Amino acid sequence: MGKLSNFLIGAAVGAAAALVVSYIFGPSNDTTYDEHYQSRLDKALADGKRAADEREAELRRQFEEGKRRRSASGY
Repeated sequence: MGKLSNFLIGAAVGAAAALVVSYIFGPSNDTTYDEHYQSRLDKALADGKRAADEREAELRRQFEEGKRRRSASGY
């Protein structure tokens, strides 16, 4: 392969990498640029944290219910 083909392949790979990075860290659709701005990554992290908190609360309720049942049964 010649220098030109290596350059073109490198440019294509660099452009693809830039596209992926800008998609991940860039703004989502219908974004307003104010104090509530979130990138896709920020939104995904916030959604994951919210889901984890909900699951933790659910598991804690189940745990407390199990403790109450066990103490009520006399074990």
